[in-house]
Amino acid sequence: MSLLSLLLRGGILMYVLLLISVAVIGIVIEKYRQLAKVKKANQNLLAALQEQSSLDSLRSTLANHPQGSPLALMLDKLFNARINDSDLISQSMESSANLELHRLEKGMGWLSTFAAVAPLIGFLGTVIGMVRVFMSIQAHSSAGVDINILAGGIWEALLTTIGGLIVGIVAIIFYNDLIQKLENLVKDMQDSGIEYMIRMRSLS
Repeated sequence: MSLLSLLLRGGILMYVLLLISVAVIGIVIEKYRQLAKVKKANQNLLAALQEQSSLDSLRSTLANHPQGSPLALMLDKLFNARINDSDLISQSMESSANLELHRLEKGMGWLSTFAAVAPLIGFLGTVIGMVRVFMSIQAHSSAGVDINILAGGIWEALLTTIGGLIVGIVAIIFYNDLIQKLENLVKDMQDSGIEYMIRMRSLS
């Protein structure tokens, strides 16, 4: 039996799960692409800054660096600060990192929602299918029930549970992995911020 045949037997909720799976794939691909782009931009910035030996050259490199690096926005709070209070500067840098994290998290809420909703839709489809099976049993109780028809109705009803669990498991795996990568990205940015705070003091 082909995959399409299974989808058709699973009922309309299988199509809902199919749409959810397409949305999950789209979000996951976009988020991995976005994270890879941001990570590369940060690495390029760090490589460029590493070659500089004066505060003015650091500022010039930061100002001329291409857009797209959240680390550049965070270090801008450090290099171009108009105050000398290191605590306030540190808080401003942390706020910038958290703001970037919030921006990168856009869409992740949908991924989390799909991970939770997909199994529930699957269970709903199974319950609806079982109700139909028992209604059929009641309607044909006087003539007896064909066990083959009964078994066929049950496994068809269980298809949506299988589909919902597969979509939910895949979504939660990618969600947790993306969250971990986001946290690691922000931690690396914070570590770089501390490193350049120390370096800036030595160059001042």
